[in-house]
Amino acid sequence: MPTKLVLSLAGLTLLGSALSATYTNTENGFSVTPPPGWTQLSVPGVAVAFADKPQGDFTPNLNVAVQPLPAGITLAQYHALSLDQVKKLITDSKIISTRATTLGGAKAQETVYTGRQGQFKLHFISTYAVTGGKAYLVTATTKQGLQAKMTPTNAAFVKSFKLLR
Repeated sequence: MPTKLVLSLAGLTLLGSALSATYTNTENGFSVTPPPGWTQLSVPGVAVAFADKPQGDFTPNLNVAVQPLPAGITLAQYHALSLDQVKKLITDSKIISTRATTLGGAKAQETVYTGRQGQFKLHFISTYAVTGGKAYLVTATTKQGLQAKMTPTNAAFVKSFKLLR
């Protein structure tokens, strides 16, 4: 009987490891745990991206971008620039909410917004921190109407984010 218990516990440990494989990016100094079953993608302009299974004609995704910043830029300044970029780059954009939060233990901002890209009406959740002369930006994107599923997935992804420096 004790042998069966040990094998069961070992199986659960292996299963838990497989479901929570952490992605580490030493070049940019962060790690993050993608949702189980999501696929890692290579996307220009981002440090890492993960995609869910397609939902009709769109694939919900999470990504991490790391941007070098001019010396002295604050989180408040970056937040103002980010809001301006949403208005300029996202067609029919609408800021839903902003709030103070944390990302990897650093003070951060979360901005929830909607807008259109091509034929897609999208819902975005962006969480960003400014530290060490860089902005760390985590963005979740899904189709409008599917945000109830994405919101807790994004929350877990953001919670798993760690700064390594």
